[in-house]
Amino acid sequence: MEKLFISIHPHQAKSKELLRACHMISDQTHEVPGCMDSRIRAGIGKEKTIHLEQYWSERHLLDDYFRSDHFSALLGAMKLLGENYEVTLNDGALKEGMNIVEHARAT
Repeated sequence: MEKLFISIHPHQAKSKELLRACHMISDQTHEVPGCMDSRIRAGIGKEKTIHLEQYWSERHLLDDYFRSDHFSALLGAMKLLGENYEVTLNDGALKEGMNIVEHARAT
């Protein structure tokens, strides 16, 4: 099983819009082959960080997801509505997570 964890720090004025987009994309991701679970948690008060946690049955299906329209929409929302974001796979290093995503999207 593969764990994908993304923390998104939204622009203050865009946090609700980003949260709605994440929920919509997460709901659609449940239908993608290999997705076992997809959850969204949002911080409260001053801490508005959005956390997306997904579990995938197999690595190659997660790599397929990285190349999908769903993930492209998520990346677009994170880049447009967020200040920054971090991606980790299986509780690994932050830099490694983005490298894996970029490699999968390039193939």
